[in-house]
Amino acid sequence: MKKEYKRTLSIIVVILLIVVNFAFFWIGYQSFMYPKLSEFSITNVESVGEALVLNVTSSNHATKYEAKVLKDDEVVYQTTSDSEAIPLTNFTANYNETFTIDVVAYNKNDEKIKSTNQLLYTYQDATFLTTQDHYVTENQDMVLYLDGYDFQESYTVELLYNQNKIYECEVNGADIVIPRDVVEGYSGRITAHLKNSENRIISTFNFYLNTPVVGKLTLLSPNDGYRTRWNDVTLEFLGGENANHFYANLYVGDTLVNRLEVPKYEKSVVIPASAFSENTDYRIVLEAVYEDYVEIAETLSVNVSIGSKETTNPVYVSHNPTFIRAGTKVELKSRTNHATIYYTTDGSDPTTSSAVYKEPFVIQENMTIKTFAVSDNRYDSVINTYNFQVRDKNLVIYLSPSNQNGNYGVESTGFTTEMEIMNQIADVVESTLKNNGVIVYRNYPSGDINAWVAASNYVRADFHLAIHSNASASHEARGIEIYVDDAQSNALSIATNIYNNLWSIYPGNNVSTYNRGVKYANGSLGEVNDDFLPTGALIEVAYHDQYDDALWIMQNINTIGENIANSILSYYN
Repeated sequence: MKKEYKRTLSIIVVILLIVVNFAFFWIGYQSFMYPKLSEFSITNVESVGEALVLNVTSSNHATKYEAKVLKDDEVVYQTTSDSEAIPLTNFTANYNETFTIDVVAYNKNDEKIKSTNQLLYTYQDATFLTTQDHYVTENQDMVLYLDGYDFQESYTVELLYNQNKIYECEVNGADIVIPRDVVEGYSGRITAHLKNSENRIISTFNFYLNTPVVGKLTLLSPNDGYRTRWNDVTLEFLGGENANHFYANLYVGDTLVNRLEVPKYEKSVVIPASAFSENTDYRIVLEAVYEDYVEIAETLSVNVSIGSKETTNPVYVSHNPTFIRAGTKVELKSRTNHATIYYTTDGSDPTTSSAVYKEPFVIQENMTIKTFAVSDNRYDSVINTYNFQVRDKNLVIYLSPSNQNGNYGVESTGFTTEMEIMNQIADVVESTLKNNGVIVYRNYPSGDINAWVAASNYVRADFHLAIHSNASASHEARGIEIYVDDAQSNALSIATNIYNNLWSIYPGNNVSTYNRGVKYANGSLGEVNDDFLPTGALIEVAYHDQYDDALWIMQNINTIGENIANSILSYYN
């Protein structure tokens, strides 16, 4: 029995030893494979020989330290080191300039920990004044001025040309004069280094000797504050004589995000949309530089706002597809300028490998055209399908002028209420259509949308047109617009034709912001909802609360009515 007990106890002890050893092994393995960084802090910045050194306490298992020097929350200097003494090589600043320093430690797995503190650091070394003139000729002495000069410190100045030292002198005061004969025969950049007693470069200044003066720049376009969709931006300018390099620098805030070279002799550059992010404000700085002398470059800047990437406007047709006369020429169009239109006639969905539309179709028999449009820096349009049916039919139109008798226009123009004036326009539309053999029905002003939609469907109207005028909260908006349900609505083509023709006679059609275009109600307007009406549109005939628009309406009631009627007649062939 005792032997059995001892044997069991021995086995337990062996197992325990194995478990304990494995545990120690596992802890050691984990510690080796996944070393944990310990907290650390930034202590100071000190001058060590010819170097400026940032010191931090040690973080266990750190393999490197990354230091960032920030000014007004922008990184102005960055370096890494595998030591707690981090050399700030080539870091210079202006006397008494203050910075914030952050340090991050990394282990071998690139896990990181940030220092427990930030260091507020003020540069205390003397520096050259940066406001002095960089240009100098061989007929004048070169003068340097020191800010923060310390009489207890020993300074030297050395001059370099193409990185070769050509002169050195001791500094005896805050003003340093270098005789002109020192640089006789030289031209271009002369670099001055200020060194302290430990031979560390504490400040740098560049002179430009006998260097051509770059001419002033004048911006032609775009205007400051220019706003655009996500698109190319063309920069045009004059000036910059003697410069042999031009650059367009893109800033977001104070951060340079892109730099493009401008062809020297073209005085313009197209900054591609790909250089921008959507919905972002940019400051574009144009830089005219001789050689690489950026300190004496001429610059100008312009602020631009880049919006969202838009979708190419859908393809619409010039004539009604639901009934059309044989021999009619039909055009495919998009309201997006320079869009490429692709199409098929075999019922398949078009792609960019399909046929490109170049000239009108002559409709001789029933046919189906599927089409979409593509343009630069936009999403492709939706695919629209047009089933052309060669047949005769009496055209039926339902007119639905506004019944809003509480919407008053600009009284001094003679505009009374939206209801009264829009009904006057509808009278002209109705008369013109009837004179051309069209069957026309009208809404009853005392009714409502549900009643008008029901009546329009009852008479099987081929097209239902609501006629309104617009208003804005500021009473300053202008322009015309027309609504359909969506980009694939049956009413898209007739509505676009009506809009284009009315826009052609609108007095502000040279102002792009008034060109409000074809808009999509997406189910929010009953008289254009494709679920309620087969083909419905609502036009806003200018703004009755803005003087110029209201005056145009009042002086052109007959012209506007005839224009709308003729658009309907031409569309329905």
